[in-house]
Amino acid sequence: MLDPNIVRAKAVELKQLILNGRGNAQKADVDGWLELDTKRRELVQKIDLLSQEKNRIADLGKQGKIEETRAEGQRVRDELRVLQEELDVISADWQTILDWMPNLPQVASDMPVGKGEEDNLVVKAWEPDKGYVETNNVRAADMEHIFTAKPYHGIDVEVAQHHIDIGEALGIIDNKQSAKVSGSRFTYLLGDAVLLQYGIQQLMFGELLRRDFIPVIPPLLVKEKPLYGSSHLPEQFDQIYRIKGDNVEDENQLHLVGSSEPANFAYFMDRVIEEADLPIKLFAYTPCFRSEAGSWGRDTKGIKRVHQFDKLEMNVVCLPEQSEKIFTELLEINEWLLKQLQLPYRLVQKCTADAGYLASAMQVDVEVWLGGQGEFMEVGTDTNTTDYQARRLNIKFKAQDGTRDFVHTVNDTGVAMGRMIIAIIDNYQQADGTILVPKALQTFVGKSIIGPQRVRFK
Repeated sequence: MLDPNIVRAKAVELKQLILNGRGNAQKADVDGWLELDTKRRELVQKIDLLSQEKNRIADLGKQGKIEETRAEGQRVRDELRVLQEELDVISADWQTILDWMPNLPQVASDMPVGKGEEDNLVVKAWEPDKGYVETNNVRAADMEHIFTAKPYHGIDVEVAQHHIDIGEALGIIDNKQSAKVSGSRFTYLLGDAVLLQYGIQQLMFGELLRRDFIPVIPPLLVKEKPLYGSSHLPEQFDQIYRIKGDNVEDENQLHLVGSSEPANFAYFMDRVIEEADLPIKLFAYTPCFRSEAGSWGRDTKGIKRVHQFDKLEMNVVCLPEQSEKIFTELLEINEWLLKQLQLPYRLVQKCTADAGYLASAMQVDVEVWLGGQGEFMEVGTDTNTTDYQARRLNIKFKAQDGTRDFVHTVNDTGVAMGRMIIAIIDNYQQADGTILVPKALQTFVGKSIIGPQRVRFK
């Protein structure tokens, strides 16, 4: 969450950010919060004065002046009770509004003003046969067709197929049977599709271990605080699956994670880290779950938007002065992978109305060009949340001089596995319906071409 002192000092800037589409203008009521904040501080001051009076009266009682202090003591206790009840109500409303306030960018250029994804800025673009393409921070909507309109390692766009049609024909994706088993937006990955995913995973494991990331297997079910702490609650309440406490030990209310980020950062919850130990870089490869509420009717064909998916996430806890450098390093890893896979991509800086969850101070999406479909598809997101998550999770560092302050947190999707498989199928499809295997993955897949699987069901 935001430091209340920042809200007081930068109220005008914060209100303008919200007017520019950042967060929920009704729930992030800055003026309403400031009014509550004034009342809250006045009440705290009154309570402090009365508490001092209560202590003075208690001291008189200890001196044997019981009759003189009984009535006065009761009056003070009654006033304290009334003021404390009023403070509790105001503090709850004060906190609720604060929970909906978005993080402030460190500088205005970190988050351009915009009304939606079409106003995001393209900061980099790369294609296998040309290298980096000039972008000049053009709006995403004005650079929709910066690449050749065809799959990069396969056939002409006129005969290109959708990834699900290819996957089903080859027997490596089955959405029909998964619909019978689990409902819509689930899938079976089979055979060589699994080996593709395994190859991507191993490729990334090697690179991240080389860069001193620590591998983690975190819990997939978490309590509310890790989700609140990572800013997935309250904003993304309708995206999260909840497990009823009836069948859970100690009747805890548990939630299925949509990312390993909440669990990974909550590992440091209520801890103080020595300055010399920072940054601490983690990565986790986990199943993830999202309800996709609000997206019904969108991307219903294929495996682009599903309820269960695998993801490799990078999460870093660092000193405030390290977060910008870490943010850049994570983007470099994203680019490294896409170059290894020879997939055309662009990096898109998110604008105020499209900058993800409230914790984001700066966010860049990694998007792969799908020549077969003539569109870009997000495959990862890099986010600097500064101290927003650390304040909610109470993660601090101890400086060499003994002072303590909140750390910064940076997170990166790394690889959304299902979407990366889509990108490979689209860009490496052949006229005969087979799929070339990227050279970087051939050792893991054990072949250079994916054809019909040995066992296929219809």
